[in-house]
Amino acid sequence: MSNSMIVVENMSFAYGKDNVLTDVNFIIEKREYVGVIGANGAGKSTLMRLILGQLTPSTGKIEVNAQCIGYVPQVGFRTVNNFPANVEEIVMTGLHSDIGMFHFPKKEHREKVRDVLGMVGMAQYRKRMLSELSGGQQQRVLIARALVQNPDLLVLDEPLTGIDKEAGELLYQLLAKLNEECGITIVMVTHNMEQVARYTGRFYHVSNGNVHLDKSSVLCDEVLLDKMMKSKPKRYGSKTYKTKKVDVPKKETPYDASYKGKKEKHSKENNSDVSDKGDTRSEASSSQLGGDASC
Repeated sequence: MSNSMIVVENMSFAYGKDNVLTDVNFIIEKREYVGVIGANGAGKSTLMRLILGQLTPSTGKIEVNAQCIGYVPQVGFRTVNNFPANVEEIVMTGLHSDIGMFHFPKKEHREKVRDVLGMVGMAQYRKRMLSELSGGQQQRVLIARALVQNPDLLVLDEPLTGIDKEAGELLYQLLAKLNEECGITIVMVTHNMEQVARYTGRFYHVSNGNVHLDKSSVLCDEVLLDKMMKSKPKRYGSKTYKTKKVDVPKKETPYDASYKGKKEKHSKENNSDVSDKGDTRSEASSSQLGGDASC
């Protein structure tokens, strides 16, 4: 148990009489990168709030063995168009417990903020206003705000909401680097099954009030296949058809006016030629049939 970051035993939670999670059991080890997937309303965000200590289980227990927890919320600051603070000031709010109320940040605080912004690739934007950044850049600022506290557990609730695919890919790479190089335990709620299967060590599926561990590579392949099938147009059948070679009829010879007045003679000559050719063909066919019969 000493290597366990999160231990959930026989945990259930309900809002009043409405059960959300029932008899949940799982363990997340230190330095793991775990994803949590599930449909809307399945209880993913409720599970994160229980891990953070914002909610208390109705029954059972949750044990979190972290010295410090960094949290990246689902909505963040993206809905605030004119938030009156720059990037450096936003990240500095993560050190409010160290700085103290009504105190100014010291030199070591500013250096720490710059170091963390460098980790997430936002050092050059530290004087930019938050409203001037893209959705992916704003999310990096929120991650930096969580990292400035030196957490050993990082919890992210739908960090890719409203972010394009390219920015989301960069965020996944950043989280994987933080997990591998810094040893931070990461628990992330997401809807993107393709990327969560590619980057996380394993992932849990929240469904019907239960939390199931999906750790087989077969399931990951099925998730990726399902994602690819949804992105491609439907094909009706897989039978292939060969094209037949069509003989194009030759054009009819145009009427020659030079035969005018000699039609009868010309037709007689043609008839005699046809009869001769017919005799020749009949002789050839009879000889061929005779040859076949002899075999």
